[in-house]
Amino acid sequence: MLRAVGSALRGIAARTVGTSVTNSVVSKCNPVVEHMQYRGFGALSIIAQKWAAMEPTQHRMLLNHVAVGDQMAVPVQPVAVPVRTLTKASMTKGKRKTVKTVLKRFYRLHWGIWIRTKAGRHSKLWKKSWKRKKRLRQHVFCNSTQSMLLDKMTTSYWKRRHYYVDDPYEPYHEREEFLLTRKKPLP
Repeated sequence: MLRAVGSALRGIAARTVGTSVTNSVVSKCNPVVEHMQYRGFGALSIIAQKWAAMEPTQHRMLLNHVAVGDQMAVPVQPVAVPVRTLTKASMTKGKRKTVKTVLKRFYRLHWGIWIRTKAGRHSKLWKKSWKRKKRLRQHVFCNSTQSMLLDKMTTSYWKRRHYYVDDPYEPYHEREEFLLTRKKPLP
């Protein structure tokens, strides 16, 4: 893999003349090149060091960074990547673990659906109408795909029924109007 990348980079470097994008990439990555001496990056770092010897270009955009001279500036817009940190096997006992943020943000009813509150229910209430505030106080269902994902992110402990004193969700744990989930016989 590295040989293929190295040969592709050599081909690009051979086609460049004077100041080009490849020159600016390497001239801006000088601090990165110094720290790239890890296993597996040997061929790539050698090519990058050769490119670093070429003259730098001024004010080029490098991916998400603004480059000025030989220094790289802070990213213009940080890239946020969502992460679902599900532990499939713990270090101590080798068991699955529950994602704790799921328990903070969602609630599972006994018949399998997950509910959540609406987003923005606490922010900028001064400019929202009373009807909108009332809608924001309500809970909404997650769809089946989201419910399956949340079921995968929790252990079987959270899927069984729990009884709490003065549970406000008690009337919603049964679903008598649907044939597959009803407990009482039809009259």
